[in-house]
Amino acid sequence: MSKPRKKYRQKPVNLNVLALAGIGQSKLTPQDQEERIAPARVALEQITKGQASKADWQAIFDVINMLDRFVRMPTVMRHGRDYLNTIQGVVCTILDRQKATGTKALYPSELEDLRGLVELWAELLSTVTHREYSMAEERAHARLVSVLRAKKPIQGVRVCEA
Repeated sequence: MSKPRKKYRQKPVNLNVLALAGIGQSKLTPQDQEERIAPARVALEQITKGQASKADWQAIFDVINMLDRFVRMPTVMRHGRDYLNTIQGVVCTILDRQKATGTKALYPSELEDLRGLVELWAELLSTVTHREYSMAEERAHARLVSVLRAKKPIQGVRVCEA
């Protein structure tokens, strides 16, 4: 014998889901933008003074990793792959020189490249929605975890340590 069917009950609509969907389509507020830009600006200031810590370089790496994910989202950022490769090379060159010689001084062109990176980050955050930002953040974290857990080096990926 089969069990009798249960009485149909409508499921209530979760209004928070609708609110979240609306928020996801809205651009980052100026306060949200400032919260996300501030670590990179502080890091740039410390790097300029020659007093950068590992946390300061981590903030720069986070910006680069996020830009890498935004480059893969054609609705957000197009044709940024070459710029991103260049800035990654600049950062790796700076860190390699610091390890080899112990000097924390930057060449003027390197300083301008880092300033350009922070300016691009600020400009990009003014055009991004909450949904796009959270997607890029999740993907950047997943990519970072997969690269760090890989036993063999991944082609085209260079891991720099501050």
